[in-house]
Amino acid sequence: MISNQVFISICIPTYNSIYFLKKLLNSLFAQTFNNFEIIISDDSTTDEVMNYCNEIEDYRIKYFNHSSIHSATENWNNALNNATGKYRMLVHHDDYFSDSNVLSNIVDFHNKNGEIDAFFLGFLNENNLTKYYYSKFSFPSILMNPDKLLFVNYLSAPSCLIMHEKISLKYDEKLKWLVDVDFYQRLIINYVKIEYLSNIKMVIGGGVERITNTISNKDILDEFYYLRKKNIYKFKIGIYIIKYYKIKIYISEYLKNKF
Repeated sequence: MISNQVFISICIPTYNSIYFLKKLLNSLFAQTFNNFEIIISDDSTTDEVMNYCNEIEDYRIKYFNHSSIHSATENWNNALNNATGKYRMLVHHDDYFSDSNVLSNIVDFHNKNGEIDAFFLGFLNENNLTKYYYSKFSFPSILMNPDKLLFVNYLSAPSCLIMHEKISLKYDEKLKWLVDVDFYQRLIINYVKIEYLSNIKMVIGGGVERITNTISNKDILDEFYYLRKKNIYKFKIGIYIIKYYKIKIYISEYLKNKF
């Protein structure tokens, strides 16, 4: 650990959503633990986020303008690439901290247990539509078989993940829908010291500009197929199901356009 290194970098990729960013930052400024930096990687189409960051005049905020060419995931990686903390969190701009002790509780766990490769936090859905099966999964089972995440993402958004600085993995910029579960699967395969802190929670928001709101069924199936070709997931029967639905969508789109 380098001298005067901050404990954690809060990496926030932003895009034209100043309302949600303010909500997230307010939840961050309310934290009882304050040895953190805020990395904002902004690929907005306006200067609103940049101007707001300049107005705050908080030395912990480091603003980076970034233009994502192919996908918003490039902005995620850019935020992480500029982090200098011992640990890093990638927090979507419409997610936020559930209470003022989230970071201090993480620090307490670190102090008691030593350095960890990664922490997964619990989560609350802002819209209160918590799916019943989220509470039914076994984290040790996920560590033994991370392929399960392909069909149900029990671990939620990247905002619930905290990584040690030594983690060298990057989010796959070819993905949008399955980008998080693909990353989690590679993380679990390559690193051993991973903990699940279900009592420490992030709030997962529902902003209309979330990437997941812009993805079609065809896009989703293409990503399943892409991951299978990468040999990331081995579920062989699943790929035939994917092919079936992919063909069905192509036929449906063809008929719709033809008539």
